Amino acid sequence: MSSPQQRLPRDQRRDQLVGVARSVFATRGYRTTSMDMIAEAAGVSKPVLYQHFDSKQDLYLALIDSSAAHLDSRLAEALGSTTDPHEQVHATYRAYFDFVVSHREEFVIIFNSDVYEPKAEQRLRALRESSATRVVSALQNFARLTDDEAQLLCRALIGTAEVVVKQIDSQRGIDADTAVELLTQMSWGGLRSFADR
Repeated sequence: MSSPQQRLPRDQRRDQLVGVARSVFATRGYRTTSMDMIAEAAGVSKPVLYQHFDSKQDLYLALIDSSAAHLDSRLAEALGSTTDPHEQVHATYRAYFDFVVSHREEFVIIFNSDVYEPKAEQRLRALRESSATRVVSALQNFARLTDDEAQLLCRALIGTAEVVVKQIDSQRGIDADTAVELLTQMSWGGLRSFADR
């Protein structure tokens, strides 16, 4: 348990609890994780945990929001890093796979969660929509595509990346660097054909 000498300012304590909870949820899953487990892992009493979060769902939604904001900022940075479409494709895949590798627990919270809470699903949908909007905008800056065409291509690109991540996880025969290069080559080969339309 925390001693008085170990008391943290409220914001720091909340950040610490979010970090610990992220690790516990990513390892155990939403359904089998309890607030008792998180409090114990954080070295705090359960009442301290409830001073910051009203419920397990409230804590999990905070995790989704934090992880989603992190991923969205990485994708926005990648898309804004260059005006060259080929480099944008490469940078975006790189940002996505770097996030998967370097921020594994956040990735699990966003993409491999076992939670079926309506509010959580709504937040995760909002993340996908935000990311899709960025990609659609980049596609339409590059090629003359209708909204429906850009949406379709965007879904194909995002869906492909998500499938490839799961493939890497299950087989381990391809590393993230190789996946980035292969996906960039494949995607760019198709996308550049739209530039002349």
